[in-house]
Amino acid sequence: MSTPENEPTPAPQDAPHVKTVLRLAAAMQRNAVIAGVAVAVVALVLSLVLRGTSGLVGSVIGVVIGLGLGFVGTGVMKATARATPGGVMVGAMASFAGKFVVLLVFLIVFRGTDLFDNQTFAFSLLGVTLAWIAGESIGFVRAKAPSVDV
Repeated sequence: MSTPENEPTPAPQDAPHVKTVLRLAAAMQRNAVIAGVAVAVVALVLSLVLRGTSGLVGSVIGVVIGLGLGFVGTGVMKATARATPGGVMVGAMASFAGKFVVLLVFLIVFRGTDLFDNQTFAFSLLGVTLAWIAGESIGFVRAKAPSVDV
């Protein structure tokens, strides 16, 4: 005989938006990685051919920072998916502001350095970032997720 005390408690049900946010994050990240890595390869090859080893080093640093900060955005989106929709937005905006702080600190610390080519760093970072944003946008549109969950 089972008593109400012995019966397992049902798992809490996720809010309707959780599945949508997680699906969007996965689609956005998948497309962003494809676009970001494609541009990264082109940037690395061009930097090596046009600027040599110093250019390659600058480009590698720019690519790593660009891809790393890109992963932060979709990672925060996945991590905050179970929060309220407003909480997801706060997380997204906080990660966006955090990216700017990281870039600002890096640019201040390495201003005028001779350790790597600043131009290949800047153009690689810019190219990868723009490709990442384009990939995220394409992923969002292709996911065909409703903008409003009722």
